[in-house]
Amino acid sequence: MRIHTSSTLALSTCLLMLAGCSSQNTVAPSALATSDQVSSPLEPQSFSGLLPCASCPGIETQLDLLPDGRYFLTETYQDRPNATFTRAGYWEIDETRLLLQHEDSSLVFFATDSGGWLQADTEGRPIQSNLNYEIRPTQWAPKPLAMNITGMLIYYADAASVVDCSTGTRFPVEMTDAWLDIERTYLSSISAPGSYLQINADVALNWKTPEEGPANYYLAFHNLTSFTPATTCGTSLDKIEHHEWRIRELAGTFNQDLPEESKPFIKVSGQQLSGHTGCNTLAGSITLENNRLTLGPVATTRMFCMQTADLETQFLQKLEQATYVSLEGPYWTWYNEDMGRLMSFEQAAPRSNTD
Repeated sequence: MRIHTSSTLALSTCLLMLAGCSSQNTVAPSALATSDQVSSPLEPQSFSGLLPCASCPGIETQLDLLPDGRYFLTETYQDRPNATFTRAGYWEIDETRLLLQHEDSSLVFFATDSGGWLQADTEGRPIQSNLNYEIRPTQWAPKPLAMNITGMLIYYADAASVVDCSTGTRFPVEMTDAWLDIERTYLSSISAPGSYLQINADVALNWKTPEEGPANYYLAFHNLTSFTPATTCGTSLDKIEHHEWRIRELAGTFNQDLPEESKPFIKVSGQQLSGHTGCNTLAGSITLENNRLTLGPVATTRMFCMQTADLETQFLQKLEQATYVSLEGPYWTWYNEDMGRLMSFEQAAPRSNTD
């Protein structure tokens, strides 16, 4: 998801020039909350406020938090044309701090006793000012979001979805008039049914509650700007190596209730691959070149584990089929030569015992 940086630059300017920010959006400041007053939301929550702006009347700010860890932050600069910017990623609460992660950057807010969030300054401390830097809880009312997205598109069994490269979020696609041309482009570009196609497009995200299934953001295409067969979101070795990557999806599903020692994982160090099949340790060689993956012979120990025998067989088969890799937000996804999705990993703390 391509995020405009104009809002970040303006925010930094505002923080450095508090005296120059508009004083019209002053409110009585809330006290900071204590850790026992802060909890993670169990339902979707919206927060909003009019925050100071160095060169405009104010910034209409709305933060939408989802219980699954996703967030969407919308900032609209008043009295400016085409001045709405969206940032998306994953949030986490660290005691009294709310951390909004996006790719390699993060925003920090501090909990207040009103149930809202106070913006941090450029040093990561609560802003002390007569101006309002707090967003407060409101009724859940997610905004329609307009943005440019780079992601992996799949259309299969009359349903389409896009996995966003920057967050790893999968958005179901609305079947609008604009989709018809994109459907034809997709079908003429793939090598096998159920293949993924890397695309860049201008889209809208709309919060909807379907007749069946949970509420979610649905993606509506406005304009397809590019598409590239046999290409993924790419993989940077420095973000992959020396971390343990635990399986989270294998052939579309995975039983997360398995004991930790039964979940396959891999680890990359330079051109060395190591890991665990759910029963046996494994080792081999690996070469990563942006989108492409080349595995040498993989050797394993030879124990038999009744509980995970089928899982181990399936995991090793997928390893043999892997051709492309894709870092999609926090997830590392592997594809076969036809761009069919094989499995996906998530980063985990190293295990103390991998035998």
